This record gives sequence, structure tokens and C-alpha cells, in this order.
Amino acid sequence: MKKFINIFLSLLITLFILIQLASISAEESEDLTASKENSSHSDRISIIPLSGMIDGGIYNSLKRRVEIAKENGSNLIIFEIDTFGGQLEPAFEISEYISNIKNTKTIAFIPTKAISAGSLIAISCNEIYMSPQAELGDCEPIVPTSEGGYKTVGEKIQTVLRTKFRKFAEKNGYPVLLAEAMVTKEIEVYRVVTEEKPEGFYITGRELKEMNEEEKKKFKSKKLIIEEGKLLTMHAKEAYEYHFAKEIVEDRDSLLKLLNIEDVTPNILETNWSEEMVRFLGRIAPILLGIGLAGLWMEFKSPGFGLPGIVGILCLATVFLSKHLVGLAETPEIIIFFVGIVLIAVEILFIPGFGIAGIPGIILIFIGAILSFQDFTIPRTPYDVDMFVNNIFAVMYSLIGSVVAIFLLFKFMPGIPFFNRLVLTSPETSLSGFVIPPQPAEKSSVVGMKGKTLTVLHPTGKIEVDNNTLDVVTEGQYIEKGKIVEIIEISGNRIVVKAT
Repeated sequence: MKKFINIFLSLLITLFILIQLASISAEESEDLTASKENSSHSDRISIIPLSGMIDGGIYNSLKRRVEIAKENGSNLIIFEIDTFGGQLEPAFEISEYISNIKNTKTIAFIPTKAISAGSLIAISCNEIYMSPQAELGDCEPIVPTSEGGYKTVGEKIQTVLRTKFRKFAEKNGYPVLLAEAMVTKEIEVYRVVTEEKPEGFYITGRELKEMNEEEKKKFKSKKLIIEEGKLLTMHAKEAYEYHFAKEIVEDRDSLLKLLNIEDVTPNILETNWSEEMVRFLGRIAPILLGIGLAGLWMEFKSPGFGLPGIVGILCLATVFLSKHLVGLAETPEIIIFFVGIVLIAVEILFIPGFGIAGIPGIILIFIGAILSFQDFTIPRTPYDVDMFVNNIFAVMYSLIGSVVAIFLLFKFMPGIPFFNRLVLTSPETSLSGFVIPPQPAEKSSVVGMKGKTLTVLHPTGKIEVDNNTLDVVTEGQYIEKGKIVEIIEISGNRIVVKAT
């Protein structure tokens, strides 16, 4: 019981310390930014780099930095986008957030790539500028499969994504059909020039087929932009030609010069170290979850409190802290998970066999972990369903990985220096003092005998009685090594003792 309490007190303390460190980091970042604002109040331009994987962590970071820019009085925010994309839900949240920024002009500058979710974020900005080598497009929504590959999601999600592209394109003046062609392969788009519209306009292949010959005779030119079965991805010159990119610029300084603000020192708002750490930990959370569960299991099965428990506590605390900081893991799911841990501990430490508390414990761990990886309880949209299935597989892989790790550690640990102290390496033979527990006929003479503990009993362990080594179990007590105990019951091969 003492060991059980120590483990969970350590877990709570670790969580508290990590939360305080994250809070201190955020406060320091805000203080530093505030000092910059006070020292350069005349700066009204902010640059917010947006790079790497699009996830919940970058969404929270972007909101923090936009709020700083607005408090600083910036009337222009340049989002420097360099990403291959990422998760769809954070991309929705980021693009909607940018689109709803009031009284501030937003510009997307793409130095190399704004692919997939990055293209949605770029189109949510009022204007787009690209470097000569930059690319924009290809936002087909895909999800990983159980076989390790990827598949395109169904129409229910595609139509939502197309609606987002169409809405932002209409609001900011980008070609709507081409924006939709970034999402769906089934759209074929032509650019047509007529005398009435010398600047040209876009029509679908279906609309072209439905036109009569009189209408087609008015065409001065017709160009296929994207054929059916392909997704639209544009390099800088194409994006400029198709009226997505307003201008092509070499770099950030060239953009500022083009906007006639090269003499203004922009406020560059980077991510802070804690935000980057949270994003990284979020990506390796399934691995940390498996290591944490394996560490706690080994701690419960080994004497005392040591390295496995410390590693397990740190890994689990890190997983739930990282998920909490991006708005996923809240109090209910954390409680569910750790109630499962408690049930597993009770099963290992106090209840012989396995099943009464162990099976409900595993189920609660499974449920708590899945809920901590998502921001909904019951999936309501096709996107939620896909994420829910992915989270199930991620947690399953974590649990399976922890079981495999436990098996390998107990199998090979005796041969690893330092770790071999955690397991019994010598054979239990009669020559070394090990004897078969007494048979039923001898019960009456053995009950009441006293012995000395050779190991910690938590609740299982070994004692020495009359120079014989016996495997025993307590009724739930934690008894330290070297204590005197009394045999109070024998049931089959199970010897029950208590402290005298």
C-alpha cells in the first residue's frame, strides 16, 4: 500500500511541476513580447511564421501570436506559410480564425510550399504572395489505413472541405472553381476568354458540354487548367496567372519593399520553446504512452520504488500534459485513465489471479487514452469517425507495444548490466534453499509458524522458515524485507502470512 501511494503521489507532483513550467514559459514569452511592444510602439506590422505539421499545438500558438499582434496595434499581419499540411480539424480552426480577424489585413507569404492544409490556410488570407519556387494546392483529405497506407476520405468530408475553400475564395477574390479543384479530383476546369470577358473566366467540363454551339463560337480561347482525375497544384507562375498569387517576390524583404513598408521593422512572432515541445510530444504521445504503461507494470511487479516507476510516471505525465495544453485531455478523461491504472495496481498488488479488477482497469485505460487524443466524446461527423478509428489503432498499438516491451525486458533483462538487479536471475532449486510449499497433510503443523522476509512482500514475496525458502502472499499488507511474519493460512500452493 505504501508503494502504491508513493507512485501516485509522485505522478501528481510530476504533473504539477510540468504544468507550472509550461505556465512560466508562456508568461516569460508574453513578458518578452510586451517589452518589445513597448520599445517599438510605432511598429504596426507583424510576421507570424507557420511551418511544420499543422496540428492542435500550432493552432493554439497561432492564436496567442495573433492576439499579441492585435494588442500591438498591427494593422497588417503576414503569415509566412511553409508546410506540407497536417490535421484537418486544426486547419479548419486556423483558417476560420484567420478569416474572422477584424480591422487587420492578412497576407499569406509562401516561401517554398503551402500544400494540403497549408493551402486552405493561405486562401483564408486576404492576399497571397509567393516566391518563384513556391507551390500551392493539393488539399485532398486523406487518412491512414490499418494496412499502413492512406485512403481518400468520403464525400461527406470532401464537401465540407470544398465549402471552406469556396467560402474563402469568394470572400478574398480567388477563382472558386480552381479552389475546389484543389480538393476533389472529379472537377475538370477550363479557362475561357471571350470578347465580353477578355480577362477570362473558369468553367467546369460539365458546363462546357452543356453549352450549345452558339455559345462556344463566342470563345476566343479555351485552355484546360486541370483535367478530371487530378488535383490542382500550382507553382508560383501558375498561381499568379490564375489570380491566386498577387505578386511573385524573391523573399521576405522583397515583399516588404513591394508593400512599401521596408522602412518599418516588423514584429516577428515565433513559436516559443514550450509550444514546440508540446507539438513534438504530441507526435510521439503513443510511444510515450506505451513506455509509461510498461514502466508502471514493471514497477508494480518489482520490489521497492525505482527506475521503472520514475520512467513510467514521467512518460504518462508528459503524455497527458501535452494533450491538455493543446485542448484535448481534460479532467474527466484523465481521471478515467488513472482509475484504470488504480484498478490494474489493485489487481497486481492485492488480488491473486487476474480479471476482477484487471479487465475493467484495461478497459478504462483504453477509453481514457482514446478520449485524451481527441476533442470529442462521441464522433458525430465523418471526420470525427476517421479520427476516432485512428485513435483506437494508436492506443491499441501503444498497449500492444507495452506488452511486447514487458515481455522482452523480463526475457533479456537478466543479461543487461544494472537492469539485472531488478529480476531474479538464479534458479530456484532445493540446493539453494527453495522447497515445494507444504502439502495439505502438513498444513496444521505449518500454520502459526514464524519466519523472516527475504524480499519485500507487496503482497507477494519470499520468506525463510526453518532454513527453508517459501513463496508467500499477504492479505494486502506491504511488509518490508527483514521483518518477522507468521503463516496464518494455507490454501493449495498459496501461503498467506501477516506481520507479527
